[in-house]
Amino acid sequence: MVAVCLLSLSLLTLQSDTIVSADTSHPPHFRIRPAFNLDFRDSFLEQQHVNVWGINAGIEFGPKRHQLTIGYYWINYATYLRLIDWRRDAARRINLTYYTRTDLWFISTQYWWNLINNKRWMVSFPVELGSGVAYAIPLNLTKDNPIDRSRRSFFVPLQVGAYAQWKATRWVGITAQIGYRVSVFQTDIDQNFNGSYYSIGISIYPALPTDIWRWVRKGDRISPIHPPKARQSDKKQTQ
Repeated sequence: MVAVCLLSLSLLTLQSDTIVSADTSHPPHFRIRPAFNLDFRDSFLEQQHVNVWGINAGIEFGPKRHQLTIGYYWINYATYLRLIDWRRDAARRINLTYYTRTDLWFISTQYWWNLINNKRWMVSFPVELGSGVAYAIPLNLTKDNPIDRSRRSFFVPLQVGAYAQWKATRWVGITAQIGYRVSVFQTDIDQNFNGSYYSIGISIYPALPTDIWRWVRKGDRISPIHPPKARQSDKKQTQ
């Protein structure tokens, strides 16, 4: 399946520079830092466009700051709900009494291996393995009410992708990712959970809130290019 890449806002890679490990006996590249990401993706399931919402947290380590995280992701077929109003009359003509709305969520363990991670670029290849549940609820098209029965399926998604980030300034960067999801195991629901995913968005770095805090508290001069500087009047008072 080929996905057309559209612009979608994603907020990614909110990482802290705080060192968790206080053991100074290790070289700098053994430092462990916390990592936190809001991960919003566009995806396709059975040729239907869906939004995948996610959040994950974990650690980053090594000289290239590889990440190991655990995340929670969910999909809601909001697009399908609009079919009730758009297709009701047509459904009556062709005797379709119901369609199936599916809600889906899964927990995913992720390893982001960074091929490149320098001051300007990061290129990563994430591998994700999760487990989750999908609910299929038959709906009556003529009444907008769920039929009183439902099915639940357990499934195990495996996702492999590529991720790139251009660190445009100290505050923000531009990100893009693309990948594919395969359900390596699933149970009852006869639905294909395989599909591609992608996102193009903005990454916000910790320097932005910390610079704003210094500007509010101390009146420092801040810039997206250079580190904060104390005002000249403050320097003269200290001399």
